[in-house]
Amino acid sequence: MLPLLAIQIIQESAQSSASLIPLDFFNQPIDVIFFNLLLWFGWIPVLTTLLWGFSELWLMERQAEFAAKQKYICLAVDVPSMTEQTPKALENLFSVLYAAKSTPTFKEKWFDGKFMPTFSFEIVSEEGYMQFIIRTQAKFRDVIEAGIYAQYPDAELNEVDDYVTKIPKIFPDEKYDMWGAEFTLDKPSHFPIRTYVDFEDQMTGEIKDPLGYTLEQMSKMKPGEHFWFQLVIQPTGNEWKKAGITHVNKTFGVEEKAAAKSDIAAAAGTMFKLPFELIEHATAVDLAPIFGMASAEKKVEDPWKAFKLGPAQQDEAKAIMRKTIKVGHAVKIRIVYCAQKPVYKKGDRVTMIKGILNQYSHLNLNSFKMHAASVPKDDYFWQKWDYEKKQGTLMKAYQGRSWGIGANPVYLNAEELATLWHFPTISIKAPLIKKAEARRAEPPVGLPITFLENTLPGVGDNEFPLPGGMPMEHHESAESREAGTFANVKEPLPETLPHLKAPTDQEHEDTGEALLPKSRFMNDTSPADASDEDLFTPPDLPV
Repeated sequence: MLPLLAIQIIQESAQSSASLIPLDFFNQPIDVIFFNLLLWFGWIPVLTTLLWGFSELWLMERQAEFAAKQKYICLAVDVPSMTEQTPKALENLFSVLYAAKSTPTFKEKWFDGKFMPTFSFEIVSEEGYMQFIIRTQAKFRDVIEAGIYAQYPDAELNEVDDYVTKIPKIFPDEKYDMWGAEFTLDKPSHFPIRTYVDFEDQMTGEIKDPLGYTLEQMSKMKPGEHFWFQLVIQPTGNEWKKAGITHVNKTFGVEEKAAAKSDIAAAAGTMFKLPFELIEHATAVDLAPIFGMASAEKKVEDPWKAFKLGPAQQDEAKAIMRKTIKVGHAVKIRIVYCAQKPVYKKGDRVTMIKGILNQYSHLNLNSFKMHAASVPKDDYFWQKWDYEKKQGTLMKAYQGRSWGIGANPVYLNAEELATLWHFPTISIKAPLIKKAEARRAEPPVGLPITFLENTLPGVGDNEFPLPGGMPMEHHESAESREAGTFANVKEPLPETLPHLKAPTDQEHEDTGEALLPKSRFMNDTSPADASDEDLFTPPDLPV
């Protein structure tokens, strides 16, 4: 009885759906068919596009107002001159920055304009003078300082003015010319680049730091030349890791678990499972395509696939897993070269810009490449039409540390970020890099400076007795300390200090007496009437 009822329901559904479209609809000319379809359904993509565009404009306006309220600061890092720390020390800092991740709510995003905070880690060469710069929101200053001082106690962080304001934003400019690019990854982000671990000498354990080449090239800047390297980082979620885990499971032939369904979906699936099976059995029709469900076809996997992998596939899987187990951030990479026109050398500096990031290329894994849409090119005449526009766009993005302009962000973990941005070790002899000139240290806890520091207003009673021999007139009472006043105590001047009433040379001019002390060699003879007791000299008297 139930199969017959199911067949009748299906037939009635087919007849009702056929009544919506006339049977002779497709017998009309093709242009009439397309015109009618456009009238019936063409408004859907148009309305969807308009809604999406207006929502993006609204969000950009809200975020611009939110960004204007934030206070940003630039911290110049004077690197320690004798450090032996490896880039792993900075890896801890990039891992700590993940705590700044704060996902905005619907109200915060669409009405307040709140967005994820960004941090900019930069290496700057101003006419050959190099400086490490960190641009951050003022509220994250303590986090940055704690992360650096924990690994580099001798480093110095000072708030400085933003160096980018010296260069114009709009090009062409009468005085300056510029070139640069944004960089992305050649493969998906779950494929890693070469890190400092790959630059370690297996025999000596010494790291052949690729940053040495970068600093040496940046030190070649002449007067009037500026070279800037920028990493804009935004803490984000771990969705980027899923593609890497899926790739590794596919490589080893591991079947992934299906995504967990919600309670409502699971209950609905259980409820309709039996009726669907009965209808399919009665009608011998696969209902999965009709109701938009995928047919359950199981693929047969090779159980020995993991043992048939070559060395390259095994190394690739290990490298991907090593990247995905560490904290990662969304990153935008920009390099800008700007100089005054008399000293502008585009041809020489282009090779330098490409070579800096080519050091981290791994041909079997991942490498950096320039984002073609952001690179100013003038090889052909049509490229010259937007050459100056691309210059201005790139400079605007760099100076504003923009997250929305340019290429899509890539994902690098803490190890990769520490490889690209870390302080040089003692083996790197960059000549003009700003280093800490003195070692910073704090005084011991409870170190007494003067006895008066315990008698200042608001300070409790003395915990230590006054130094011996100190006149008691200096010790103020508790009442005077609470009142915030000190007694005007007068005491005689020490005998060793010159007195205000000391005689002058004019007063002794008539008598011929000298004010200078007499030398002990002026009179070697002792008075005739001096006794032996008067002539006695103590044995420990200094001569």
